[in-house]
Amino acid sequence: MIEIRQLTNASIEEIHEAFTNAFSDYVEPLNLSLDQLKYMMERRGCDLNLSFGAFSDGHLVSFTLNGIGEWDGILTAYDTGTGTVKEFRKQGLAKRIFVESLPVLKEHKIKQYLLEVIKSNTRAFELYKKTGFQITRELDYFINTKDEIDDKELNHNYEIREIEKPNWGIFTSFWDFEPAWQNSIASIERKISYFNFIAAFKNDKIVGYGIIEKHTGDIPQIAVDKNYRKKGVATTLMKTLLENSNSKKVKFVNSESAYKDFRKFAEKINMHLGEGQFEMILKF
Repeated sequence: MIEIRQLTNASIEEIHEAFTNAFSDYVEPLNLSLDQLKYMMERRGCDLNLSFGAFSDGHLVSFTLNGIGEWDGILTAYDTGTGTVKEFRKQGLAKRIFVESLPVLKEHKIKQYLLEVIKSNTRAFELYKKTGFQITRELDYFINTKDEIDDKELNHNYEIREIEKPNWGIFTSFWDFEPAWQNSIASIERKISYFNFIAAFKNDKIVGYGIIEKHTGDIPQIAVDKNYRKKGVATTLMKTLLENSNSKKVKFVNSESAYKDFRKFAEKINMHLGEGQFEMILKF
C-alpha cells in the first residue's frame, strides 16, 4: 500500500537513498553524495515540511522536494527535485504526489508552482502541460573544462577586484534577464560563503561583475554595464573567475536562451552548449 505524506520526519539519509536510485539513469545522471544533496537542497530553499513523498511499507519510493520562496514577488513552490525509484515507476506516483500536495501548498498561501524540465524529457514535459503548466522561457546550459576555456582576450584597462559583499543594487542594473531560481539572489545568499564575487572597475566605478561557486565551478551570474559591453570586460572577469574555481569544470546553468548575446559570449570563450530546459509555471 502506498501512502503519500509530507517529508517533515524523513531523514536526509533516506531521501539521499531514494534520490540516488531515482536519478542514476536520468537524462543527465545525478550522482550526488549525501553532503552534496544536502547542500543543493539548502541552496535552493528546500522545505521538508512542504515537500512530499510516496512511501511503500515505510520506504520512500517517490518524492518531490520543494523550495519555498518569492518569485516575481509571489510566494512560490519550486521543484528542487522530483523522482521515483526504478521499481515503482509507471504507477503515476509523481502525479499523485503533486495532486495531493496542492491543497497543503495552498493552505500555506503559496500561489504558484515553478519548475524546470529538460527538453528531451518529453514524457515529463507532456505531463506538466496536461496538468496546466505554461512555458515561461527556454534556458541554456554551457559547460567545459577550465583548461579549455579561452580567456586570452584580456583588457587591461579595467581593475579586477574580489569583493566581500555583493552590491545587488548595482549588479541588478546590469541584467538583461532575471536569473533562474537556482541562480537567484536568494539562492546565492543562502550559501554566500561558498561564492566568490568578482567586479571590474573603471575609474573606481563597477562596470561588470561575476559570481562563481568555488567548489563546483558554477557561474550563476555574470553581467556587464550596457555602456561597457563588447570591450573585453566579461572576458577579463572570466579569467579571474576561473582562477577562483577549485573545480576542473566550469558551467553556466539556466541562462535565458532568448538572450542571444550571452550565447555568443559563451561560444566565444569555448563553452559547449549542453542540454537545455524549459522553465514552466502553474498559477493556483
